[in-house]
Amino acid sequence: MKFIVSLLLASTFSSLAHAEICGGTDDRALSFDSKVGRLVKDGATQGCTVTLVSDNCVVTVGACALDRDYVEFNVPVSVAGVAQKSSLEDRYYVEKGTERHKADGIGHQWAVLRLKPNEVTGKNAGAVQGFYHIATKKSQNNDPIRVVSYGYALNDLYDIKHGEMPANSNPEQMHFAQQVSHGKLVKAGIFLIPEIIEHDADTSYGSWGAPVINEKTNELVGINTHGGCRAQYVVKAGARYTNSGTSITGSSAFSKAIKACVGK
Repeated sequence: MKFIVSLLLASTFSSLAHAEICGGTDDRALSFDSKVGRLVKDGATQGCTVTLVSDNCVVTVGACALDRDYVEFNVPVSVAGVAQKSSLEDRYYVEKGTERHKADGIGHQWAVLRLKPNEVTGKNAGAVQGFYHIATKKSQNNDPIRVVSYGYALNDLYDIKHGEMPANSNPEQMHFAQQVSHGKLVKAGIFLIPEIIEHDADTSYGSWGAPVINEKTNELVGINTHGGCRAQYVVKAGARYTNSGTSITGSSAFSKAIKACVGK
């Protein structure tokens, strides 16, 4: 039964990765959290979002686990909509071959990566940037959360482009730079599928892997993986007005992978 439900949910949300602005306005704002980085390929200026959970371990989505080269922290704001690079002192290469990941449907999309020490300073990322502690207890429905990411911001790929809502007030500086949105944890787990969390914080393309942080405890409870907030055209098929992600406390595989990385 659990397998069947997972397949249905994955099918429902498979094409909704960009429809992620919740409510009538884009409420994202510039953010400067040193513990949250941008995972990119060499030469690129956009990618996925990662979060430090120890001196040298980060979490993100499985789809980004194998084809990205390094994580950059303290990324400058974008200039005229063009993403900027961080300094070499804030760049940490992925230790290839150490990745643990899963890249299936909602609730089964996660990755844990180890980072090499910085090539300039010789220091580990978490020792310099800090890191988030992992939640050890399940959060409650309606707990306040924030999501920090490096998303598309010039317009939302579904809503703003189609004239359904105004663009964010500061899109050019925020485009693929760090941004934060606040909301609530609508579902701290779904019946039969404890690996899934649902939230209503605004995200966009590039927010894959973004941390979902419980503002009561300042602990990492999961990662953002799928959209759905503005998916009005598939509501009858079972979609919710929420974005979705993978719960750490609800996913034993994800939790074990983090412990294995942090414990080394």
